Amino acid sequence: MKNQAIMFDRLGGPEVLHVAEFDEPEPGPGEVCIRCTSAGLNRAELLFREGHYLRMPDLPSRSGKEAGGIVEAIGPGVTRFKPGDRVGSLPGMLDESRQGAVARYVTAPERLFVHTPSSVSDADAGGIWMQYLTAWGALQFVNKCGEGQNVVICAASSSVGIAAIQIANMFGATAIATTTSAAKVEPLRALGASHVIDVTDGDYLPRIREISSGRGADIVFDPVGGPMLSEHLEACRPEGWYFLYGLLDTREMTLPAGPLIGKNLHVRGYTVFTLLQHDQATAAAVHGISEGLDSGKLGLHVDRYFPLEETAAAHRYMAANAHLGKIIINP
Repeated sequence: MKNQAIMFDRLGGPEVLHVAEFDEPEPGPGEVCIRCTSAGLNRAELLFREGHYLRMPDLPSRSGKEAGGIVEAIGPGVTRFKPGDRVGSLPGMLDESRQGAVARYVTAPERLFVHTPSSVSDADAGGIWMQYLTAWGALQFVNKCGEGQNVVICAASSSVGIAAIQIANMFGATAIATTTSAAKVEPLRALGASHVIDVTDGDYLPRIREISSGRGADIVFDPVGGPMLSEHLEACRPEGWYFLYGLLDTREMTLPAGPLIGKNLHVRGYTVFTLLQHDQATAAAVHGISEGLDSGKLGLHVDRYFPLEETAAAHRYMAANAHLGKIIINP
């Protein structure tokens, strides 16, 4: 069977991406081959292409961290899926260089796939698990946000940020979104944020104190880092939590000892793998997210779709930071 996939032979900008055609091997023991109908684009893929991610690509490399589609074939010993099943890959578990999701077909071990919720279309199936499991892991596994709590969601216009807003609302917490774009304030309110703070206005801390009646934030969920770290720790209540799950701002961070020690804060680095290394917790999260999507308490917000041949344009669009929600490539 002929496959087409997005590949790159050298590190660099979007211009290094191209479509390659090759024979897709039959799935081996314990493997599943899916006909990929959608691949969610994540900022980590831009960093991977540039050589700035946690691991370096093995060149020539495929691209794409999360795939969704329909089971085309199964290898010997596969028991959880059959041809025709609708599935998606767990986030970040594919070997991106060899199994990259932006392709007509993706073959990977059975354990890397889960069933797609009935309410999610084939066009969206590859765009749900990275954002929702990332947010769920911080807000319902490591910590459990709930009634009466204030959750600050930084850079909230990202797909993970929007998922975090929805999960906070689902469990009765108050979602406080931050943005650096005045144009995104009203859209974020429309997407469920109880409060939206444009941090370029310079009133971040006063707004947090006002919203929380002086108590401070229970949780700050931040993919940015940079110089605002000290303000985020000031914003936390005593015994509050600060999660850093990205480095969108690569400038140096200063960790202020005063609030860290004086308020006995919980400060931790976080990735979705914090959750995914626990099988039972992952299964519970998949179940909870699926129920949320099927009940309408959660809902995927897609900013834009791109065909496989326009993957480079999708990378440029994400890099421009004008999007609100998920960017999906439909092979």
